[in-house]
Amino acid sequence: MHTKMADASAHPGRNFHALVEAGAVLYIAECDELNALKVGVTSRASRTSRIRRHARHGWRTTAEILFEDGRQAFVAEQAILAFLRACGARETLRQDQLPQGGYTETIAFSRQAGLSADQLLAIARVATRIVKATRSAPYTLRATVTQLESAAAEVTEEVRSLRRAGRRREADKLATEVRTQLEQIAKWCDTVIDLVQSRLAVSTTSA
Repeated sequence: MHTKMADASAHPGRNFHALVEAGAVLYIAECDELNALKVGVTSRASRTSRIRRHARHGWRTTAEILFEDGRQAFVAEQAILAFLRACGARETLRQDQLPQGGYTETIAFSRQAGLSADQLLAIARVATRIVKATRSAPYTLRATVTQLESAAAEVTEEVRSLRRAGRRREADKLATEVRTQLEQIAKWCDTVIDLVQSRLAVSTTSA
């Protein structure tokens, strides 16, 4: 069996992946005849036809993970593949060996790599948990706060440096600009809080 090295730049032209904004399915499939495994993403709407198309070419879908946000499914898929490639599993099937598409997301010589469908699923589950967690509000808000704290510390030091250098006017101007921006951020935070509270109130009432 001939193989082709995985090309990380190949995915931008891949069918619908970058356009999936609704629910999606990340799936694991295996083909004993080709001694290969595959991780893929399909929209919920096309899930059945995609699975059947793989089946017609000898592939058995062994697991599926649902995503409300298709972009997260794509990120998880790429994380799984990046991990496997970094570990050395860089060989993929040739394009003609996967006429239904998606050959760059295959793992060739899976038995020789000591990788089973169950092990690939375990990797997929870890990637899924991390992707969903790091794109949740608590994580992104914490990251934003940390960035603001770092920026505030840098600006404070810059203002102090300007004053030590006798450039008080510049220091005062910078401090004023920062205060204005902080006031805008505070207003934005208040707006977000009000929006969340109103939605929670509606949700509680409708329940």
